[in-house]
Amino acid sequence: MDKKNTPEVKLGQYKGLAVTRHVRPVTDKTVDIELVHQTRMHAVYHPTTEPARRGFRALLDFAGYMDGKEIPDSRMEKVMVVLGDGKLMPAAEQAIYGHRAGEVFRFDFTYPQDFRLPELSGKTAQFEIELRSLAEKVTPAPDEAFAKSLGFDSLDALKADLRAKKQKIHEEGADRAAGKQLLDMAGANMTVDLPAEILDRTAQNEMKLLKERLSRSGITLEQHCKNSRTTPEALEKDYRAQAESRIRFVLAARAIAEAENIVVHPEEVNAEYRRLSQLQDTPEAEIRKALPEDTIAAALAAKKVQRFLLDNAQVTTVTDAPEKE
Repeated sequence: MDKKNTPEVKLGQYKGLAVTRHVRPVTDKTVDIELVHQTRMHAVYHPTTEPARRGFRALLDFAGYMDGKEIPDSRMEKVMVVLGDGKLMPAAEQAIYGHRAGEVFRFDFTYPQDFRLPELSGKTAQFEIELRSLAEKVTPAPDEAFAKSLGFDSLDALKADLRAKKQKIHEEGADRAAGKQLLDMAGANMTVDLPAEILDRTAQNEMKLLKERLSRSGITLEQHCKNSRTTPEALEKDYRAQAESRIRFVLAARAIAEAENIVVHPEEVNAEYRRLSQLQDTPEAEIRKALPEDTIAAALAAKKVQRFLLDNAQVTTVTDAPEKE
């Protein structure tokens, strides 16, 4: 819903709302899992003369032959793969297992009958692999030496740092959840006349998408409703309620931002594009094509509004019970 077509909004109570922050605990098990994760992040590969097996990193040359002649465009040199990660065709990977660095060997491969190149369909070729090198992944032990290699005085100090960082993540997660809840409450408290056709169209579109998902699994809507003990009418009513809640959320964020002079500056939008680019390992230009500046600005404004609501709410913080181990 763009600003031109935005219905008139009258804010209700949005300051001083009561909310409970639920913070996940950081248990000893959580810290131990994070410690193991850290050791894996600092794993290194060491050259090995052992026979190739799953998990080894292989550097190889690869070429295909048929009737004694090299298949055009089949040669690849200095290909580096980790055996078992699925990036090498299964037949080649199976052929590598058991061989050592420096060996040259061949294996047969029969192309499928419907292969994309008709001249190769159904034919058997010989592929040659030169195994230039093999390396085994070595993961450090989660011990005092590992902690000191990261600049900590002891393993306990490393664990304390991991616990603090995890606690910060859990606190931030609790803030996000509580802030969203507050904005939902503000949206429910405001007065607005939402066009029925928008809610109906959204609900109908959700029903269409549901039917498509079910169809791909070979399930009819009637079967789904029977299994879920509901009805198509109840599902559509629920989708309509969800649509209204989402629209109220967006409208409340806009109205509160305007009422409280909460703004998003261009440099903040640019910083968010950079963050998303790094997070998704995608060029920033592609992120900008997919997400217009208005969309990014609106999302950032909603976050600021949620922070404002949380800072002006009656907050009760509880630490949830740890999950059963």
